[in-house]
Amino acid sequence: MRKLRTKLLTPLTPDAAVIYKDHVIAWDDAGISYIRRYDPALDSDCENRRDQLCLPGLIDVHTHLSQYRIRGAYEPSLLSWLDRHVFPEEARSADPAYARSVADEFFQALFAAGTTTSVIYTAPFHEACEIAFASADASGARAFIGLTMMDRNSPPELIQNTDYAYSRSVALYERWHGQNPRLDYIFTPRFALSCSAELMAKTARFISDRGAWLQTHLSENLQEIASVLKIFKASTYTQVYEQLGLLTPHSIFAHAIHLAGSELDLLAENNCRIAHCPDSNFFLKSGEFNYPAFEAKGIQIGLGSDVAAGTTLNMLYHAKIANFRQSVHSLKPQRLFYHLTLGNARLLGLDERIGSLEPGKEADLCFLKTPPIPDEDLLAALCFWGHEFPVTETVIAGRTVFSALEG
Repeated sequence: MRKLRTKLLTPLTPDAAVIYKDHVIAWDDAGISYIRRYDPALDSDCENRRDQLCLPGLIDVHTHLSQYRIRGAYEPSLLSWLDRHVFPEEARSADPAYARSVADEFFQALFAAGTTTSVIYTAPFHEACEIAFASADASGARAFIGLTMMDRNSPPELIQNTDYAYSRSVALYERWHGQNPRLDYIFTPRFALSCSAELMAKTARFISDRGAWLQTHLSENLQEIASVLKIFKASTYTQVYEQLGLLTPHSIFAHAIHLAGSELDLLAENNCRIAHCPDSNFFLKSGEFNYPAFEAKGIQIGLGSDVAAGTTLNMLYHAKIANFRQSVHSLKPQRLFYHLTLGNARLLGLDERIGSLEPGKEADLCFLKTPPIPDEDLLAALCFWGHEFPVTETVIAGRTVFSALEG
């Protein structure tokens, strides 16, 4: 068992967090054993981390592993960015050696940023997805990973036939679901533009029967929306997914920027979840997410990096941008911190296991070097300062997966 003397910060509710000064946190691979105020009579054997801050491991509910190396490659809008940068880069992962090197690099970068759980798209190749799972398994990551499905309107080097997209996804689900408590498969149709109605309907039937997870993109870009409505002869983008059966309590929709009130109602009625990606929305000039409208409908909102349109895996940066990208509505530090931790855990159905620092929860932890700052200003500084809180150690399920202190 490890015991550290440190300062802890943990969320309580969407709008409250608590700091525990000079406390001891103890854990092993079974989880967090206890948290208590430091007692010199009991805790002389502690590791001294009083210059650091312990957080729950950070959670990213939307990211693209196979795009990691093209962060910052710029185009002013989504579809041209996909054509010029994303599709050529994803095609490189047809080479298993390249896919392996990207996956290993990606997970180490996640851990170095303090992220312990992520929801991941891979390139549209079965072997690349298997490689991502193998890398996650070996490195100790906690993740939902999906093979990107695309059987129409896609480059020749990436397009799958419908049977390949569906059957390989099912095979990956059967291979990984329930096999490792840290890993699960998530069905991943890229978006309606690149998926046939047949593929999405078959996928919907499977996830409904099994209670499986699904992720896709929704209403990110106006040109994308216009094309979807034309192809599917629908009145709204959300209606396309609704008619094909993709609106479920285990469905995560990224972006969801340009939605009518009726679409919000559909998402709320089906208890769908939203991955808000503010940095990506800003980078590609896609638009502003209507946070207050989703909140008013009681729709669960999580934060995602959306690398590579998001420019970093650092979720503290995305907390800052989430506030900056609201022209009027204020997202306070307590709410931002909740979205990175317990809120994102709740969105994934993992809030009984991770997302906060509590005895009995699994030991997903992030330690940060703390600059001199009053406790009352600590949470705001964490969300808004930038790089002044370097990660010193990241722990997943009791195992250290990253340390800047070694040697």
